[in-house]
Amino acid sequence: MLICYLGPEGTSDLRAISLLRTVGESDPLPMSSISDVIETVNYTPGCLGIIPLENSTDGEISTNLDKLIFEYDSVYIREEVVLSERIDAFCVDPEAPHTQVLSHPQILDLCSLYIKQQGLTIRHTLSTAEACRIVAQSGDPTLVALAPPVVGEARGLVPVSNAVMDVPDIRTRYALVGREVAAPTGDDRSAIVITPATDRVGFLAAVTRLFAEHGINMNQILSRPLSAKLGNYCFVVIFEGHVTYPAVNGLLEALVGLDASVKLLGSYPRWRGTEVSTPSSSLPRGGVDAQSSAAQRAALLSPPQAEPFALRS
Repeated sequence: MLICYLGPEGTSDLRAISLLRTVGESDPLPMSSISDVIETVNYTPGCLGIIPLENSTDGEISTNLDKLIFEYDSVYIREEVVLSERIDAFCVDPEAPHTQVLSHPQILDLCSLYIKQQGLTIRHTLSTAEACRIVAQSGDPTLVALAPPVVGEARGLVPVSNAVMDVPDIRTRYALVGREVAAPTGDDRSAIVITPATDRVGFLAAVTRLFAEHGINMNQILSRPLSAKLGNYCFVVIFEGHVTYPAVNGLLEALVGLDASVKLLGSYPRWRGTEVSTPSSSLPRGGVDAQSSAAQRAALLSPPQAEPFALRS
């Protein structure tokens, strides 16, 4: 099975392929852009691709999701996985003084405290794999590469410090895309895009009511503005169930009856591993409920206000 991914060889996208459960042996093919990955899948029967859709540092990667929503009508999500990685520091000589650190810009930003403490100058690379390649091939003992352990070890580099990130790990949700949805497993999710014909009050209320009437649990909803219809939005909804289930079929038909267009983004097995966002151990601070005091309820309705000012044109 040919699976396209954003290269070069050694990237996190390649490592995410090893987490897939719906495909057997695969032949990974690196590509120069996410657009190339999806384009190849769209025009090559039997070819799959893996693309990142969300990470723990930036949230939803809207540019990649938008490609699936707006640019293609026959590419579907057929599996999702979450890759969790830590970042270590690697070099050729741990005893030598280090002066410069190399890595992808996002990784450098996530390791800012370590870089500051070590007094290192930074050098951007296209990937952590490239950073390790440069350090290994140069043999320069003053260079340090920041990368996942598997990447640094593959280049024969020596770890000089582990867990150098400002956060415990980096988590990225990937979608396996193809020209078909996955077969139902009994524990599935589906994703659709709903676009109302007009921007009208009560549309989302009508949508959520239909989900309740068909007994389908909604997991997530995102809105995307549309320049094609001024003031209008489309809504990405992720919910429990497979598109082949009778209840989901009935829901989709009912949604079309709301004077809206409905696009299927995919149906895929539910990911039961680590989630991108770690669940919070506490409730939102400052929330008001039925047991709150009169003063707390008043503060909800009348929060502190800034002084009035004239809006600049």
